[in-house]
Amino acid sequence: MRANRDSENLVADYLSRSLRITLLACLAACSDRQQASNTAITGSSPVHVTGVEGTYNGLMQLTSGPEIACGTSNIFTLTVRNNMFHYVLNQPQVPWQQQRQFTAMIGQDGKFYAQAGPAYIAGTVSQGHMQGQVVGDSCSFQFEADSDGTF
Repeated sequence: MRANRDSENLVADYLSRSLRITLLACLAACSDRQQASNTAITGSSPVHVTGVEGTYNGLMQLTSGPEIACGTSNIFTLTVRNNMFHYVLNQPQVPWQQQRQFTAMIGQDGKFYAQAGPAYIAGTVSQGHMQGQVVGDSCSFQFEADSDGTF
């Protein structure tokens, strides 16, 4: 009977430690992700991205939302200056918020993220190519654009 209790205690102790380690690992990962996101947004660390300046042209493809209101694809254009860009998402299908405006700083690793209310733009840029997603109030898009792309 005692051996059974000892093995039950060992298993319970093992599970308790495993749960604590898993929880700590998750918290650390979330903390690192939030710090990287904050760095990209606030620019608190020096930016060393090179070759990202210029005008990017490409297409946005609908990933979720009503096709009739969102369209299935739209032209995507923005200009990067000083490792930053400003983008306006027009959403006439949302009467209470017809535009969402984003100002994003491009981090050292080429990643960017900006949020306006529940909407956001996120992605990466490297060697004249940009890709990411724009999530609005009722429509979500994935985009790809190149600095040498023209329309």
